[in-house]
Amino acid sequence: MVAIGMKNGEFVILLVNSLKVWGKKRDRKSAIQDIRISPDNRFLAVGSQEHTVDFYDLTQGTTLNRIGYCKDIASFVLQMDFSADSRYIQVSTGAYKRQVHEVPLGKQITDPALIEKITWATWTSILGDEVIGIWPRNADKADVNCACVTHAGLNIVTGDDFGLVKLFDFPCTEKFAKHKRYFGHSAHVTNIRFSHDDKYVISTGGDDCR
Repeated sequence: MVAIGMKNGEFVILLVNSLKVWGKKRDRKSAIQDIRISPDNRFLAVGSQEHTVDFYDLTQGTTLNRIGYCKDIASFVLQMDFSADSRYIQVSTGAYKRQVHEVPLGKQITDPALIEKITWATWTSILGDEVIGIWPRNADKADVNCACVTHAGLNIVTGDDFGLVKLFDFPCTEKFAKHKRYFGHSAHVTNIRFSHDDKYVISTGGDDCR
């Protein structure tokens, strides 16, 4: 399945082979910022500009009834990542805070010892001790827009407001870490991902429409 979030708060799920609509739902009025399917293919997480993350159980079929949501999110959602066991989700917000919540109840986890033990299935967050080195000197909070760790977990790539794609070692725990820079965008980079085999990086631009 492929899940797509819309500007009007709706999301659509397509079947990969046929691209036919499997289901769609609209529980929010503002844009969907990020959308994720859990590693066990059971839960769909939908993060919006309304300071919320909604959870849906895909095993219940196309009715897509909301079964839970994250509370106490300080701002709009930037990025989300499920844990490898699908029990937790980390949420990066527009307040530049990283929060961890239970799935699907949405209860926030604040115990650092518990959070440290969680293995993440993916990492797209621009926030956290694991990625402190991706931020350049004198950076504004909004300068780094997106990130993605390889499936092997060895490197992280970022996109920023200056049109740059940067490659770092992961984890990246030292400030102003060494990196490689790549050019190709004439405006800010809005999102970035590694291919399934980690051989390629796909980046999307903003005003340059690339």
